[in-house]
Amino acid sequence: MLVAFMLGLMGSLGHCLGMCSGVALLFSRQGVASGRSVLLLHLGRITTYSLLGLAAGILSRGFLLALSYCGVPGAAIGPDNNDLMSHSTGTALPSLSQVQGFLAILVAGMAGYLTLALLGRVPSPEVYLIKLTTRWGRLMRSRRGGGNSLYESFLYGLIWGLLPCGLVLTALLAAAVRGSPWQGALTMLAFGLGTWPALLGVGWLARWGERRAWPWSPHLARHLAALVVVLFGTQMALRGLAAWGWIDHLHVGGLVVW
Repeated sequence: MLVAFMLGLMGSLGHCLGMCSGVALLFSRQGVASGRSVLLLHLGRITTYSLLGLAAGILSRGFLLALSYCGVPGAAIGPDNNDLMSHSTGTALPSLSQVQGFLAILVAGMAGYLTLALLGRVPSPEVYLIKLTTRWGRLMRSRRGGGNSLYESFLYGLIWGLLPCGLVLTALLAAAVRGSPWQGALTMLAFGLGTWPALLGVGWLARWGERRAWPWSPHLARHLAALVVVLFGTQMALRGLAAWGWIDHLHVGGLVVW
């Protein structure tokens, strides 16, 4: 959970400050800019993240369960309650740890790409999601007006959480690695809480129209964010290799580092 929180906290400094400043300005013009309205706005956004994490956990868990009903006839849970075995052939289907290892490596790859994007070496992931972003914009425009009510503020937040974003997709993959609906939801909750400080700052700057007043250098923020994301990706890669049995897991007390 701490890793997801740090991904949201530091990743948002380099990513969200650029991507979401226009979104914050839009909300400011809709009257969702301060007080209880802005708190409900972000509460709605984090609620959407948590629900997406719940869905990611359900899908990853369901994928594992589906392995017992397809691929090899007669699949059943093996002796260790993890491996899915075929009674007819004795062939082992992917275990829970193997599936989680694959997802962890996938997260590491996404984190690596996002790191390069933060450093300006490759296009931002949002470039490949332009069609989804366009649909999101249409949905947002359909809700224009009435933003002063607390209900509308929360609704705007729910919609904001659906904005296609490379950082959010990376966190969602990490939530899927957890292999549990509730763990996935908690992972995205921690991530969402981590993004709160930076996005509150974006909203403040949009309201006052003083982007240059932000105390962080955009260049420094992107590099700090890239450092955190690459450390996150490294941890995910090591977790994936450990799940495959290529390296040993690292435990610090009762904490599994990878």
